[in-house]
Amino acid sequence: MLKSADALSQHDLPELFIQAMNRHCFSSSSTLSNYTCDFDTESTGPITHAAIFRAEESSSKRPQSWFDQSVPVVFVRHFTGGDPFDRTQLDDEYGVMKEESQRVFKHLTKTVDRLFAAQQRVFLYMLLVMGRRCRVLRWDRAGVTVTPASDYYERPRLLRDYLWRLSNMESSALGFDPSATRVLPGDVDFVRMDFSALPDPTDADHTERDLTDEVQEPSTFAYVRAMFRASLASDWPRYRLQVPDGKETRSFLVGKPVFRADGVLGRGTRGYVALDCETHRFVWLKDTWRAAYMIAQREGDVLQKLNQAGVEYIPTLVCHGDILDQSTKTFDWWERIHALPSIPSSSSLSTDVSHSSSRTLVDQQPVGKRKRAEDYGDDTSLRRSKGPLTPDVSGHSGCPLQEHKHYRIVVEEVAIPLKKFRNGKQLASVVLDAIQAHFQASTKPPTPVLHRDISSGNILIYPRVRRLEDGTRLAMVWTGLLVDWELSKPIHGEKASSKATQAERMGTYQFMSVNLLTRPWSLVKISDELESFFHVLVYNSVLYLRSNCDCRTSYIDNYFNDYAGPARAHTCGWKSFAVEIDDWLCTQVPDRSRLLFDSPMDDVFGEIHKCLKAHYKSLSYDLVQAAPPRPKVVRPPLSADLKLRAPVDISCLSIPEDIVKKLKNRRVKHFPPPDPTPTQEDRERARRIMEHQFMIEHIARILRSSQWPEDDRVAPAEECAPSSDDARAGVLAPSTTLRSNKRRRIAGPERHVSFPARLHASTRRTRVAAYTVPVFVRV
Repeated sequence: MLKSADALSQHDLPELFIQAMNRHCFSSSSTLSNYTCDFDTESTGPITHAAIFRAEESSSKRPQSWFDQSVPVVFVRHFTGGDPFDRTQLDDEYGVMKEESQRVFKHLTKTVDRLFAAQQRVFLYMLLVMGRRCRVLRWDRAGVTVTPASDYYERPRLLRDYLWRLSNMESSALGFDPSATRVLPGDVDFVRMDFSALPDPTDADHTERDLTDEVQEPSTFAYVRAMFRASLASDWPRYRLQVPDGKETRSFLVGKPVFRADGVLGRGTRGYVALDCETHRFVWLKDTWRAAYMIAQREGDVLQKLNQAGVEYIPTLVCHGDILDQSTKTFDWWERIHALPSIPSSSSLSTDVSHSSSRTLVDQQPVGKRKRAEDYGDDTSLRRSKGPLTPDVSGHSGCPLQEHKHYRIVVEEVAIPLKKFRNGKQLASVVLDAIQAHFQASTKPPTPVLHRDISSGNILIYPRVRRLEDGTRLAMVWTGLLVDWELSKPIHGEKASSKATQAERMGTYQFMSVNLLTRPWSLVKISDELESFFHVLVYNSVLYLRSNCDCRTSYIDNYFNDYAGPARAHTCGWKSFAVEIDDWLCTQVPDRSRLLFDSPMDDVFGEIHKCLKAHYKSLSYDLVQAAPPRPKVVRPPLSADLKLRAPVDISCLSIPEDIVKKLKNRRVKHFPPPDPTPTQEDRERARRIMEHQFMIEHIARILRSSQWPEDDRVAPAEECAPSSDDARAGVLAPSTTLRSNKRRRIAGPERHVSFPARLHASTRRTRVAAYTVPVFVRV
């Protein structure tokens, strides 16, 4: 029956294929089996999920689960032009073939994304069966390497060899992480996790309140234990993870990640509430694939120095390190391609009718965030929509791939997302703490650093016991926590950086300063960081506080997600107008009235906004004065025929005499252009925003006001998703939307940004778009 596999339906093909392969290709140690899952609800058409399971994984002692599989197998009905890795040019006037190819590729990436999220993987093998043809795919966080398509009916030995090897490989050879051990029901660690998740009456309440009795800093908050309990889902595997601690290693028990960055390619950040096997306390564990070139900028190295310098309002490092020298290998295939004297065409690489070839595929969307929503908490209100990973571009250029290394970091604080603030006063207080952390980090350590990725997701809330100003009472206070220091750089290093180095910088573009988005070659300064704090306040205030803005979703989308590209007038849309043109924050919709919150928050924004506008006025003027003079344009003299040309005769026009008299008597008023020269007051205000002191004192003074309302928090608007195209979540493509996965600056979201030269929309500024190219893969 498999001889006519191209004619089989989506339902019949998997059934016959599984029967044939189990009969001829597998031993008792492995089996090919289908399974059910509930995560692929958006797929169009019937989908059969199948995979290779090891004998111990399909034991009758416990039910077989989708996360037990070793090698996923994806079945696709035969469809001309439906192979997402075939570069053959076909007549597709109506785009039907392209649509089918995109549908298949979307299903592949969704399957891999889910397995990368649930299993602890370094890489993943996959078998793609398309009618009578099949391919073997190898995925890692940098891309996917694909073998040529082969007709398994005409060449059965090749497929049998594939399956025999895949079914007999050791776990590490199949891509499973040796530093992670599955915790199965009945194991001691499994019972320990269940016991630790039980409610404990001694856990502290984290709500803000006065404490009548003297208490010590609580060891465990009730919300932390509740988060850990929620992570022990029955439909998700549990693991014991190893994290380097100097020359030793420490073990941590984890369940389902509290946060994970969507997407197969990129950093793949996952955040867990973990149980420390040594201290039996809950900690925050972040598992990610960091860019390998950032050797000296591991987040744990930065945090260790800041902790030693006594910087407040930042995470406390427990341990961190690269995991067993694990790195992505798809990058190596690009290196091999570039080493070849020439690249054969796709048609010359194939001997079968499909004309398909081996190739390496990488995400064509710039990465910038994709930051994650964020590594420590998912802010779903700033969520980038991810465009499909469609391999519709063929060719090659400079290698767009970056090598990634597997990295884990553990910190003491399990914090709360900023969006959980109770009212406007608390929001301002938490952001003030983050500004204090930034100020101390840029002044206290022997090597001061700038954070360079200030965003709403990187400012968290952490409850602490504090003594009130009278010195006699204690209170539970929600303080700020500035996290995610992996993109920070020393201040002196910034001054000495070359433009080439600047191209690798990153940030979350939705909160980046207008200066950096307009002039991506500029060095990051304190003024840029303080402007980002201002945008964080604006975002959360508009979205969550009572105001006269009737269309909050539209405001958020236009202010934070509208980006037209560097070196353009008003690059950032409403954000540009807000800090460069307008005299105050405007509602924009339905009219340009002043944005008001009817609380001291108006005073917070008022003076900071004036300083930002003065800063950009001074900056623009200084740039014009520093620019070389423009060459004079010499206009040629008018020709004789133009000089003698008669004026236009308008006597034939029938214009009423009364209108002619009014036009003759009307005086033309000449309005001189506004003087761009900054006043002394402008210069003074611009200097305020160059250092932290003004903003810290300004917000602290207004926080002492008694006019703050307790109930100005309102229900959030609908999810404010940025416009389409994850500028890689982003790559900062001229118009991108948010999420967050990071990374290069433009390079979100992310998102996760790389601009052509420096922007990579973490949306952190962005990265060069990736392409697919044919490469030889021997199997």
